[in-house]
Amino acid sequence: MSKTSVSNETESMLCLWVEPWGTDHWMRPGEGFTVVTELDPEESPFNVVVHAQGITVWVNSANDAEVVDKNGSLVPCGHQRPADVGW
Repeated sequence: MSKTSVSNETESMLCLWVEPWGTDHWMRPGEGFTVVTELDPEESPFNVVVHAQGITVWVNSANDAEVVDKNGSLVPCGHQRPADVGW
């Protein structure tokens, strides 16, 4: 199992995108999530990209991935998505 953690150290909402599925998971300031997949860590399972729309974690395998919060609870697609996101 491989994991990579992402945290929002800004003062506004930030989107975590998980690709190639295109799921969006919104983080409040100070909040952090972990992306988890079944791939072995030695196989470079993630690429992380920071861009104007947020942060994207690319999962480099055919395995599915989940996003969990600091308590280990599943964070579904669209979590905390702002109503006025503009897309």
